[in-house]
Amino acid sequence: MLTVRDIAELQGLQLGVAAGAEGLDNDVRWVHVSELADPTPWLEGGELLITTGLGVGELSRNQRDYVRRLAGHGLAGLAFGVGFGHPEVPAALVDEADRLGFPVLIVPYEVPFIAITKAAATHLANEELARITSALTVHERLAAAVLAGRGVHALLGILADHLGCSLALVDESGRVVGEQTGPRRVSLEGGLELPVGTGRETATLTAARPGDEFGEYDLLVLHHGQTALSFELSRRRAVSAAELRLAGDLLEDLEHDRLDEREVARRVAAFGLEPQRTYAALLAVGPDEGSAEGTRLIVAGVLDTRGAPYVSTARRDRAAFLVATDTEEDALAAARAVVDAAPGTRVGVGRPSTGRGLGRSLLEARAALDAVAGPVASYQDLGSLELLLSLPGATLEAFVDRVLGPAAQSPWLLESLSALLDTGCRWSEAADQLGIHRHTLRYRMEALRKQSGRHPDDPQQRMELWLAVKARQALAARDGSEERARLEGRSRRRDSNPRPFAYKANALPAELLRRSAHGRRAGRGQLRTSRDFWCVTILRFTRWSALSIVFVSQPSSSAICSYERPSR
Repeated sequence: MLTVRDIAELQGLQLGVAAGAEGLDNDVRWVHVSELADPTPWLEGGELLITTGLGVGELSRNQRDYVRRLAGHGLAGLAFGVGFGHPEVPAALVDEADRLGFPVLIVPYEVPFIAITKAAATHLANEELARITSALTVHERLAAAVLAGRGVHALLGILADHLGCSLALVDESGRVVGEQTGPRRVSLEGGLELPVGTGRETATLTAARPGDEFGEYDLLVLHHGQTALSFELSRRRAVSAAELRLAGDLLEDLEHDRLDEREVARRVAAFGLEPQRTYAALLAVGPDEGSAEGTRLIVAGVLDTRGAPYVSTARRDRAAFLVATDTEEDALAAARAVVDAAPGTRVGVGRPSTGRGLGRSLLEARAALDAVAGPVASYQDLGSLELLLSLPGATLEAFVDRVLGPAAQSPWLLESLSALLDTGCRWSEAADQLGIHRHTLRYRMEALRKQSGRHPDDPQQRMELWLAVKARQALAARDGSEERARLEGRSRRRDSNPRPFAYKANALPAELLRRSAHGRRAGRGQLRTSRDFWCVTILRFTRWSALSIVFVSQPSSSAICSYERPSR
């Protein structure tokens, strides 16, 4: 930076120092000539003012005021040309300048003012060129680091070393993407914050250094850093998206057992993982079934903290991971750490395995997550499902078809059967769980007997039905998730046989009760009422379809009459 001392020492000009030697190191931003008594309204501060003294005045008081105005406005100094209106610098001006530490130079009569301005302008231009060249050098280093894929930390390191400051890059969620400290560690709180745009998302670059503000040159270098970091984050996001797609393909192929051992090793190694190492499957669902990508980022953060290598992807309803682990306890500990970091998250854990066994680990993690209600579920909680998952899918499908028959396509029958079996065939408890009356549940099981030839009241048939339900759960885990099966079942139910629901006799729709006044005979288009009629089950009730009602008597639980409305 050009100083007053530098101008005073310019070769060939023979400038001298008249007063204010303490301010000779003041920075000079520009050189200006003025003969006004008060030039400060046209000056910005930091200038070296050249004058012949015409505006200084003859009185000592005016001369002192003149110096005070210049010093108070932040000028770098005064160059006083002698031999015009004043043979030498006025004593009052010198005295006031010494008191204020404001430098005053003596310009001999023989020295033209333009010589000073040209010398100063040349010096300032050379300094600006040097700054631009230095900034371009930093820009080239940053560009080379981006092209080489050296990452965020390398980019921050280049900036921190050049500017001598501490830097941190923080994403929108508050996660620190990278951080570098300068020669002295300083707090980044209250530091300079600059946006780093990456399309839809914006990160923040924070810079701070002890006791020194950032100047124009520093801001220029930081601007180059913003650009380089934006490119790096965009590159990382593009690479990450491609890796997520490839990881999703790998995990799907493993689940469906489409790969041999050699192909599994090759594709696992492509993600930088050791093919011979043991990996466990972790599947995570966020609170309230939130964003799968958001859940993946949370789990990834926990695993990064633990230093565990992994490959991950985000699916429609959950995040899936293969995590390097040496023992089962390590995998469970990682799952518990995820739950602690994000309360409400549920994690399913498969057994640690290698090669093609990773597919079974994924199936076990999925089945555990769907079958167990706790925050952490593992293959150890699967019970019989662990055995069924090891059987071929064709074998399970054949068993389900043989035992359940057409009932396998009726979600509401299977839901009722599963609830009844889970409660140990306690009819009232199962009906309460389903939100229906126990007679409705008995009616459904009778429908199950007609379609499958089996009833849960028979101990031997109950075992077969239980195994068939578990086999269907294993197939659902293998095909995708219980949620997908539930949604498909709901769609089929709307198209074919709606789920029954019950009314107490005294809560029937008013239209049906009005019809009961027309006759007491049960038959088509009529409704018969009695104190013995305990409840009614509506089998079909849609706007354009027929309405079928079966009345059940309280003592015998048998259907004794029905009402049917023809289709429109």
